[in-house]
Amino acid sequence: MRALSGPLLGRMPAFASPDFRRLFFNDFFTAASRWALMLARGWLVFELTNSSFAVGIVTFAAMAQFIFVSPVAGALADRLDRRRQAMVGVALLALSAATLAALTLGGGVEVWHVVVLAAVDGIAVSGSQPALQALIPSVVPREQLLNAVSLSGVTRHGSRFAGPLLGGILLETLGAGFVFLFAAIGLTFALRQLTRLRYRPTERAAEATAEGSAARVAVRVIARDVRDGFAYAFADRRLVVILGCVAIHCGFTMAFDSMMPRLATDLGGGSSTYSAIVMGVGAGAITGTLAISMVRGHALQGRALALTGAGSGLAMLVLGLVETPALAVLGAALAGGTQATYMAISLTLVLTIVPDSMRGRVTAIYMMLAAGHMAMMNFGFGWLADVIGVRPLLIVPGIAWLVFFGIAALSLSELRHVLRHGEFRPRTAMAGAGVVGD
Repeated sequence: MRALSGPLLGRMPAFASPDFRRLFFNDFFTAASRWALMLARGWLVFELTNSSFAVGIVTFAAMAQFIFVSPVAGALADRLDRRRQAMVGVALLALSAATLAALTLGGGVEVWHVVVLAAVDGIAVSGSQPALQALIPSVVPREQLLNAVSLSGVTRHGSRFAGPLLGGILLETLGAGFVFLFAAIGLTFALRQLTRLRYRPTERAAEATAEGSAARVAVRVIARDVRDGFAYAFADRRLVVILGCVAIHCGFTMAFDSMMPRLATDLGGGSSTYSAIVMGVGAGAITGTLAISMVRGHALQGRALALTGAGSGLAMLVLGLVETPALAVLGAALAGGTQATYMAISLTLVLTIVPDSMRGRVTAIYMMLAAGHMAMMNFGFGWLADVIGVRPLLIVPGIAWLVFFGIAALSLSELRHVLRHGEFRPRTAMAGAGVVGD
């Protein structure tokens, strides 16, 4: 803690919590390893097939699991020990990376291997992330929640720089197999951080663990918990608004992973250009999430949500119009900075108004909508990119998001209130005021 004392700790107070620091470093090693995996998987499949559609299939396999696994994982996170649940997911992710490394270094890797193991990765991540995100409010005070969520965003989104930086060097010099090996090692370090976590489970989880009910949780009980989670989320119009915006935002502005190998090739580059574009997204994300982590006033938080919401769409236009690799990297940095910050603020708003007993389930719904839309759009964009090219698939969705966000800001009173004040009105105030104005 001595290294974090003074002005730095004043700006990043969440680091005062030892458990938060362990979560932070777990997130860093996990996310950096995942982005390195995604980088190498995408380029390996593109080299094997010369098809953006094939890359889209791999991306879809990795993300689609959020649609099916996340709701169940969220219910388990509200019922069992969140730390143990996260450990199982990270361990499975490390095993998958090691298997892919062995197949690739052994010279026997095929596209179907990559697709299957990408699906395993998706199960591991979607099964552990609701537990990890629900842990954050339990290890920091409420007033530090935006700081903690934003710093976690630095690791998740900013690791798009660190992971592809090292992964890109390995990809260019030694090949994809060594990138997968690097990811497996990084995930082992991430798992070590979780074993040191001193988080105390909720009373409900502690009772369940003491009774040995981890193996006894009935299917119907989990199904009921999942149903209750959706019922809770969709009964609160504030959550409906923020979750709906997140789903559209992710589908229109963040589903471009399957197209980046093709864009790098169209610009006259190779794997190094592809790595640089992915790193640009990460560099922008680091800048944006670090900046928002230091925001204290609610009003400034609302302005940042408006600015980054609009910036996300504009970044897609920039990426769709660039003509050189250098400008593509700058466009990617703008995309990373605006998108990561928008998502960090959105998640903070969700966690702020959801009680701890429901956080696992509502966080899972948040992730299901975000990653699910990204999965489906990546699949479709990958197919269309082989037919009509990449640029229309960046420009048109960017414009569509700007139009949607503008209409939503003008017509939805809950969103208007957040953009003006940086926080939701209490539910009782909403009931008294109705939903037609502020």
